[in-house]
Amino acid sequence: MNRIINNVISGFFKGFVPVTYLTFIIAGLISALVSGLIEYQVFLELFPKNNGGSKWLILSIPLLIVSSFEITKIFLIFLDKQSQISNNINYKVDQSKFRYLRYILIFISFFATLIFSYYNLQNPEFDKVIEKRKAELDEQYEAELKEINNSFDKQINLLTQEIDRQISVYDTRMITEERFKFKNSQEYRGPRFNEAKKNKENQEKRRLAIVENTNIKRRNEIKSLFDKIQLEKQKASEELNQSNTSGNKMLSATLRVLNLNAKFPEWQYIMIITILSLIMSAGLEFIIWSSFTVLAINHGDIFDFGIQTEKYKNATEAEIIIDNVQSKSDIKKARNYASNIINTVKSTAKDLTRKMRKDINKKN
Repeated sequence: MNRIINNVISGFFKGFVPVTYLTFIIAGLISALVSGLIEYQVFLELFPKNNGGSKWLILSIPLLIVSSFEITKIFLIFLDKQSQISNNINYKVDQSKFRYLRYILIFISFFATLIFSYYNLQNPEFDKVIEKRKAELDEQYEAELKEINNSFDKQINLLTQEIDRQISVYDTRMITEERFKFKNSQEYRGPRFNEAKKNKENQEKRRLAIVENTNIKRRNEIKSLFDKIQLEKQKASEELNQSNTSGNKMLSATLRVLNLNAKFPEWQYIMIITILSLIMSAGLEFIIWSSFTVLAINHGDIFDFGIQTEKYKNATEAEIIIDNVQSKSDIKKARNYASNIINTVKSTAKDLTRKMRKDINKKN
């Protein structure tokens, strides 16, 4: 029974360790991808006119820059580790410069993560809150505008009511005068008709002047209302920017608990964003470094490109051919080694399965 348990445990770890190793490498790739996406978002916002302007994403300048940074950063991890474990002296050439380049790329990642965090965590609810406030102010504007129009419409009706009555009187008089023909004349319109007509025109001019003056006051009041609403919108935006009411809900709640108060200083919110962004950036960079360092330690010989320029300066054609054959032989050995590992795992799994079935059959 103990032997069966030992075999099961042994087989489990023989399968578990490679899977864990592969998962660890994948974690490094994912971290590099996340770091690259953060940098891409930052560069895309910094240089919006240089995003390619095309349906082909590969033509995007920010994408090309970030891809170059991340690929170089990963390769420099291999190069740094190979310079420590390889006997190839060519890896030592300009080693310090390569390290400085890697540190610069890491700093760019730190800085991009910091900007990304500020952009997404500093007032992330700002747009939502300000749009809600603007909608409320627009509703207030429409309601007050309706009241203003109703008020001035009533004023016009009140001021023109008597004038409209007098115009109606003059209209009636003109119609009456048109019924009578002058003596020895075919004309129906005399002095009284003309007088009524002139009085009607005067009253219409008076009415028009009242309406125009009232509408001028109406427009002035509407303009004042519009300016007031726009000022309130601007004021709401400024107040929201200076307060933490639209900050990240989780961070805001944490700071309120720590301060034992509903309000907290703005510098605390900025500080916690900075700390979180630095932790996130450091975590990503450390995972990238550790994952690809482990890969370089275990499989660094695959990436040893044999940068031995001196070797070929005075080499004969036969020596070059022999070296190429040796390189092909090394690649073949690596393939065979990988194939043997896979076959061993399969064979072990089959043996364990067979043994377990036999034990089960014996018990039955």
